[in-house]
Amino acid sequence: MGMKTKLHDSLGYTLIELMTVVAVLAIVLTVGVPQLNIYFQGNRMVSNTNDLVSALQIARSEAIKQGTRATVCKSSNPTATPPACSTTAGWEDGWIAFIDNDGIVGSYSSANDGDLLRVYEGVSGNLVTVTPQDASIADFVSFTSRGVPKTAVGATQSGVFSICDDRGLKNAAGNVVARGVSLNAAGRVRSTRLESKIVSCP
Repeated sequence: MGMKTKLHDSLGYTLIELMTVVAVLAIVLTVGVPQLNIYFQGNRMVSNTNDLVSALQIARSEAIKQGTRATVCKSSNPTATPPACSTTAGWEDGWIAFIDNDGIVGSYSSANDGDLLRVYEGVSGNLVTVTPQDASIADFVSFTSRGVPKTAVGATQSGVFSICDDRGLKNAAGNVVARGVSLNAAGRVRSTRLESKIVSCP
């Protein structure tokens, strides 16, 4: 005589189980999304800072290597053919690095200057600004064949670029979230998180 087996397997979820899952998801989203946003903001700031540091370092290196001037200038149309330096755009709009050998320092000419070394389309993030603190680096930084930043008339270029986003200099906890790119008179380029260097945000 055969025996019947009774199935007790659940084919779905109870209302209580579903409500528990929804509650857990709500907690995870409430806690996790803001933290994730902070993480991405921090990464974007580091990326923006590194891109400017890289452009300045490459220009200096190539100036020494090729025995001529190399310049990094802000540009409102860095991806154009050809791009141009600008005195009205902000550094956050983009910049180009190039061999500057036509004698007109801080101005790019595809016909008379050398190779483009770097093209940067602009910073990423919310309300990001790149502000030079010294007038000597307001529009461009030009390295001589010795790797020293100087204008066409031999004036020294140095200073700090303050890189800020919509959080400002510090976050709600009082931690510095802005970044700085420091250029000294010898041509050394460094990134910094020191408030004393960054000073302030617009």
